Amino acid sequence: MAKKRVSLTLHENIVEKIDREADRRDLNRSQMVENVIDYYFSQKGLDTAIVLCGDEEVKTLELYEGKPVLSHILDNLSEEGFSRVILLVGQNHVIEEEFGSDYSDLALEYIFEENTHGTADALSEAESRIENDFAVLNGHVIAEVDFQDMLNVHREEDALGTIALTAVEDPSSYGVARLKGRKILGFEEKPEEGEEPSRLINAGAYIFDPEVFSRLEENSLEAAFSRFASGSKLYGYIYGGDWKDIDE
Repeated sequence: MAKKRVSLTLHENIVEKIDREADRRDLNRSQMVENVIDYYFSQKGLDTAIVLCGDEEVKTLELYEGKPVLSHILDNLSEEGFSRVILLVGQNHVIEEEFGSDYSDLALEYIFEENTHGTADALSEAESRIENDFAVLNGHVIAEVDFQDMLNVHREEDALGTIALTAVEDPSSYGVARLKGRKILGFEEKPEEGEEPSRLINAGAYIFDPEVFSRLEENSLEAAFSRFASGSKLYGYIYGGDWKDIDE
């Protein structure tokens, strides 16, 4: 990665601490400052989420328990400490008309597309707005995920992507995860009863490293997941919270 020279003015006691630690680790001052900054950003929680809601049916505005699905999604993101949500709405201008630029304590941003070619293609439109690890949610799924706990798993495994997995009684209508520990080996689509590798399915909530944008070659996230799994960079986070797919 290319480096850029910068000038910093720091308190003398901070410089002394940096130099002592640099000596202990056999690093120069610049390397030590870089390590400190890298560590700071690696410990930050998630502040940005992307919601995929560009489907023609605009399912995210369907009512569930008296309010739109998107309201449930945003309520959970607010409770989880997010501050910013990017909505990939395709041509669904009605979503912006209904929700505006903020919701509770969340700042809402919109990305419109004249032509949509799949979820991965839509996600790539947000690349210029992302700098750190971020969450992605399907706009037709209500998944009450503990994102901080999920982020801990994501970072422990040094994952490119981490998928929230939820257990269902009958997985025959879904793509079922094959796991080795936390590592996702792949998904088996609509397995026959008794032949399921697990009862764990994709819950429609993800955490990605920004590097994912340079790895998106397919139009759909599902196709990209298969390739990520073959490269041992995809992991699962099993959770037992409430889950509802409006498609069902």
